[in-house]
Amino acid sequence: MSDSEGSGPAARSEDMFRHLQDLRARTYEGAGPRPERVALFRRAVELLDPVVRSVLDETNRTFLQSTGAAHHHPVEEKPSGDAEARWELSWPAQREAQNVRGGKSVGPIQVVAWFAAAFTHPHLSGSEAGNWPLQVTSENDAQRQDPIVRAIVEAELHQRIFEGTWRIVPAFWTRTGKED
Repeated sequence: MSDSEGSGPAARSEDMFRHLQDLRARTYEGAGPRPERVALFRRAVELLDPVVRSVLDETNRTFLQSTGAAHHHPVEEKPSGDAEARWELSWPAQREAQNVRGGKSVGPIQVVAWFAAAFTHPHLSGSEAGNWPLQVTSENDAQRQDPIVRAIVEAELHQRIFEGTWRIVPAFWTRTGKED
């Protein structure tokens, strides 16, 4: 497999060039009409699902001592024309924590694939993190998103700690052997 097909720098740059081509051509991976672009978005979410689930499962085992549960919310088209799919990882300590800046509960880790009605193409983000172009039309494309999904999940986990407390990470207690 060449670097442009894999996950190295050339492959990552290829995603950006595909994204720029979409912007220039006002298409999404060659699809012009909105229904065709939404169909491609749905397929991208299907292809990305195993990658996101794998990263969330690993995060659950590593940091949450398998106390969490991952949920996938499939593509939903809203009356506004926007379309969105979400994956969430929630666990008891997170659900019980209160946000230090407002008293509301701390939300789950989220990976969000979204396609705004006014946009040419969809993006991938977290609930707090930046946006990445979602250039996924094959299993290789989906696998290449693994480092992006990992960055999103790590940023999301840190945001939950930042909003609540470091105490919401069960594996930390096991690692340190004490509670302060």
